[in-house]
Amino acid sequence: MLSDPAPSAGNLSYAYGDLSLLLSETLASTIPIIANATHDAELPLDRFSLGAEMMTWYRRTGNATFLPAIEALNASLALQPENADGELWYYDNPDKFVAYRNLSYLDGMYSYPPFVLSWAGLDGGCDETSPSSTRDLESTVRQLQILYDICVKPSGLLVHGYDALKAHAWANETTGASPEVWGRSLAWFSLGLLDTLEIAEAHSLQGAEAYGSLLSLFRDCMDAQVRAAEHSKETTNRMGVWQVVDRPGENGNFVEASSSFMTVYTLLHGARLGYLDGGNASNYSRARNTTSEVRSLARQGYAEVSHQYLIPYANGSLSLNGTSSIASLSAQNVSYEYYVTRPTEMDSLIGTSAFVLASHEMAWLGFE
Repeated sequence: MLSDPAPSAGNLSYAYGDLSLLLSETLASTIPIIANATHDAELPLDRFSLGAEMMTWYRRTGNATFLPAIEALNASLALQPENADGELWYYDNPDKFVAYRNLSYLDGMYSYPPFVLSWAGLDGGCDETSPSSTRDLESTVRQLQILYDICVKPSGLLVHGYDALKAHAWANETTGASPEVWGRSLAWFSLGLLDTLEIAEAHSLQGAEAYGSLLSLFRDCMDAQVRAAEHSKETTNRMGVWQVVDRPGENGNFVEASSSFMTVYTLLHGARLGYLDGGNASNYSRARNTTSEVRSLARQGYAEVSHQYLIPYANGSLSLNGTSSIASLSAQNVSYEYYVTRPTEMDSLIGTSAFVLASHEMAWLGFE
């Protein structure tokens, strides 16, 4: 399958029509779940992914059905608590208050920044001369930067999150940071950076100072992941993203499907849009990270993880194994053993959606 030529543009258009209908129906089914701001505030920050996609769909189709849900999600932002650093809690549910109190995750930054910036541009006319849109970009970059500064390791990789109160047993006594680099949380954070860059560019915000900060964050994050992939290749001859990223080949650790495919997508899409070209990352050398090298690494990772985890059937369909189940910082013990003993799931939507994104970018390589 991996040696087949890229699909034709006509086939992609046909698939787009099918997927558009599926996406519209799926989004519509979530409206009753997120149409109340008070209820929304008791959901994780992940809820904002739905709103960001609804805004994209509304602008594309003019379908106002989604507006009440979008407005409810936006209203729920005012109800989201922050820790003493000004960083948003990932989850504020009264039934799980003690376990999640003051916890901030990389995961939530996949959803929050794109929603806030999409909301700023919902009525059009969003550019760097608009004080409100610039403030929204600055506020999202501030959230990203706080997490980055606390969670970053000397390698440039980021741990899963942190506890501002340092109340959990795992919290670093100085920073509150969690101990391990979980592949999927890092992949979600990186994808959130990429999506936010795209939205900011669509809103003509490249001239804003915060845009430059956002681009530097993205380059730093991806540079560290490229170097982690190179290290994995050198030490284990494996190219995927490991469940605990910076401990490749150690006992119990495994290449994880969803984070691998998300990282392939983020590298290829970021390279295609020019976000990995030119300039210097603020903290780390990017001398080796030319576009061709990034693409080569991503293609190797895609091929290896596909070979390991894709299961083809006689009717032409596929299954995907190797997606880790959810990992949470609500537990008191989030050691290396916790992450590498998380069970994997067959055909998890987290993994299959990441595979579709990565495959889309692989197809684009065939057109270039």
